[in-house]
Amino acid sequence: MQIRDHVFIVTGASSGIGLSTAIALTDRGAKVALLARSGDALENLAQRLPGSLPVTVDMTDFKRVREAIDTVHGHYGRVDGLVNNAGRSYATAVEEIDPAIFDEIFHLNVLGPIVAMQAVIPAMRAQGGGSIVNINSGTAFMTIPQYSVYSSSKRALLGFSLAARAELEKDRIVVSEIYPFITATNFGRNRMGNPAGGGPAASYADGDKPEFVASLILQAIEEGQAQYFANDRLRKMAGVAG
Repeated sequence: MQIRDHVFIVTGASSGIGLSTAIALTDRGAKVALLARSGDALENLAQRLPGSLPVTVDMTDFKRVREAIDTVHGHYGRVDGLVNNAGRSYATAVEEIDPAIFDEIFHLNVLGPIVAMQAVIPAMRAQGGGSIVNINSGTAFMTIPQYSVYSSSKRALLGFSLAARAELEKDRIVVSEIYPFITATNFGRNRMGNPAGGGPAASYADGDKPEFVASLILQAIEEGQAQYFANDRLRKMAGVAG
């Protein structure tokens, strides 16, 4: 899919990978709907990005997610792409998992993207196609003590994404996934829980730049392959040939 003059929704657009993706899409001539919980941050960002639309939404509030996407479609008259980026980590031992937090993480990391996909599919189908890019994680292929909830949510997203890709192929709606490695964002600091020893968050500041991940997202939109990996190590862990 071409990017210029097309309409894209980016969730979690107020910071990190979402912010870099929104900027990159705008720089390439797209119109971008900015979705996140932080209304003030979105308003400030919208002033920097010509043609953008800030929409405040909590991705765990499914009614509000559907309303937000209806707002985007009503404003632009179409939706060509969806980047499901919003997500959060949770670090704790299995014996200490809080069921309420577990539920919140799965609502945000798995059900939120599914509901957003459901909301954009009819418009994309009517237009004759579209692009959906789900931001996954290399942890989907790893076993990391203290991070079982997060990694299992990403494995679930993997399964849903591949199924949706097969189901929507006939409608020319392409579903792709991005697998970042550690990325230099606030993601580690914003995690829920408090793992013993601090976990991998200490490495976030030295991780890949969010602009690099944004470049993979734009590549996925343009090329439409199923999976894009930040490095060869993740590709090998996933069992995908280079």
